[in-house]
Amino acid sequence: MSHHVLLLGGHGKIAQLLTPLLLHRNWTVTSVIRSQEQVPAIQALAPDESAKKRLHVLVHSLEDLVQSSAAASALLDQVRADYVVWSAGAGGKGGPERTLAIDRDAASHLAQAAAAPQSPVTRFVLVSYLGSRRTQPSWWDAEQWAAAQHVNSKILPTYYEAKLAADEVLYKAVKTTAKKDFVGIDLRPGSLTDSQEGTVELGKTTNSRGAVSRATVARITDLLLAHANPKSAWIDLLDGSEDAQAAVDRVVAEGVDAVEGEPVVKE
Repeated sequence: MSHHVLLLGGHGKIAQLLTPLLLHRNWTVTSVIRSQEQVPAIQALAPDESAKKRLHVLVHSLEDLVQSSAAASALLDQVRADYVVWSAGAGGKGGPERTLAIDRDAASHLAQAAAAPQSPVTRFVLVSYLGSRRTQPSWWDAEQWAAAQHVNSKILPTYYEAKLAADEVLYKAVKTTAKKDFVGIDLRPGSLTDSQEGTVELGKTTNSRGAVSRATVARITDLLLAHANPKSAWIDLLDGSEDAQAAVDRVVAEGVDAVEGEPVVKE
């Protein structure tokens, strides 16, 4: 079955690795980028003439999504994609205010709009990060939790605030939507590298620290979108020893959800 994927942050490294994977499935991709100068780089991702016809490039400022979910709904209505991937972010540019605007507000509004009853979206993947939690999970020891807290409070405090807020908005949207077929996945990788795609540790990782390649993040996103019966969940990701497809199949079959223990579950 063919699908149409709206890819936010289309010029980012993960998105550029993900785009050919989606096109290889004979799906349509609308890649959202911030400037006309980036168009040739995105168009070059199509491997053949057939893929070029299914790859659409949309120059659209994410700043437009900051004010309200209505603006996000307008974008979804314009594109009419059934799958959405948010891999966008401020990237540290523009100071804390822009990080909160893009990584928190724009991402949150798009998640809310995607889950709305009138939205065409049935699957939404939000790329967050491994340490985005309020409480210590039972599968991390005190040392692992302390390491995560150090990053969140001392190294990436604004990024942490923004990502956690968007994570929780997506979770609430999943729980409250009237759309029975809506799946919201919060994919939370560790420190990103430019290494080649590899095997993984997926679901509830034993460590709060660790790396994973952007190519692997792209592959896992592709596999989650393509899975016949994915479930809404927070899914953490590091480099590991399990085959990517086998890991996705296991996580889905077992209903693994790393949101466990978070206050948002009880709200």
